[in-house]
Amino acid sequence: MIHCRTVVENPRRIFRRAIAALLLTATVAGGAAMAQDRLPGARDPVDQPFADNSIWNTPIGRGAQYQAADAAESRMLHTDDAGGHSGSYPWIGADAIGLYHARANDMVMRWLYNARSGSVPWPDGPPVTNGSVDLPTPAGVQFLGGSDGHAILIDPPGRYAYEVWQGAQAGQRAYRAVYLVRTDLRGSGIASGEGLSEGIRAFGGSLAGGIVRCSELAKGEIPHAVALLLSTTQLRKGATMADQKVWPATHSDGGGKNNYQGLVPMGALLALPPSVNVEALPLTREGRILARAYQRFGGYVVDATDKTMTLAVLPQGCDKQMISNLFADRRTIRDHLVRVLNNSPEHPGGPGERIAAAPATLKPVN
Repeated sequence: MIHCRTVVENPRRIFRRAIAALLLTATVAGGAAMAQDRLPGARDPVDQPFADNSIWNTPIGRGAQYQAADAAESRMLHTDDAGGHSGSYPWIGADAIGLYHARANDMVMRWLYNARSGSVPWPDGPPVTNGSVDLPTPAGVQFLGGSDGHAILIDPPGRYAYEVWQGAQAGQRAYRAVYLVRTDLRGSGIASGEGLSEGIRAFGGSLAGGIVRCSELAKGEIPHAVALLLSTTQLRKGATMADQKVWPATHSDGGGKNNYQGLVPMGALLALPPSVNVEALPLTREGRILARAYQRFGGYVVDATDKTMTLAVLPQGCDKQMISNLFADRRTIRDHLVRVLNNSPEHPGGPGERIAAAPATLKPVN
């Protein structure tokens, strides 16, 4: 999906060292098993979604190979002007997604849609096109992100999320979405196969992946990979969809028919290499929190924008000073990002021991 930068969207500690005493054996996405430290406790998928072995919850490996800072791809990331003046203006996507957790006693609203995803099973099997579902829905749902009209509605049990593209009110007790996706918050957060698009994002995966939550900024840590959006002037030009992307992307805008003009592939994993001393960078508290996440987990290129490079996507309601601090630091962080070249299904985040503790394991299903 192509995102636009608008004026409307603008009003917008070191990582805890408490590590579990045991080394847990985790199967990382793609099947390779390795021992890695994991933060203690149990993780609620409402607050931080997806499986323990999801790309979103896998720290970078010590065997990761980082692209040179002076490589053509890297230079394209480190400028405001890829493709022309302000062609890749750095941005923080504040108030970019309406994020809601429904309660069982919320009013049931009818959600009409032009099309829905067909991947995760839907209750009662509604039609794939021109159908509707009835869902408990909090009052005051907002559709954010400019013309994308994004929202995420998590069901009362906290298992599934309904992701909305181009949502709007459709009467007193109804909403309409151009595209509606049902996502398993205990799943992978990426599409299940090559060529498939099973989420709102252009790379084929979930809109819920990589969101920087307001609570994470308040607590002082982002314990997962970050969603990253590049300008079409930065995204790799290619004759086919396969030419334009790398794993974990399974798709690109228009199934390969788009106006990508650059060098950086959809699905690329970008990170701050270990040679960058994050603690020595001139950053605010919030900027350092984001930079640490980029060094420990990295950020996945999941979507295209119009003339912006969005380094973080935030839901509605984050503290304005925190947002301002992220804006102040966006170029400092951007100018140290490079691509991890050996990110793969066999070795997500690159091979080897993880450089940081993985998030807490998912709590058991009730």
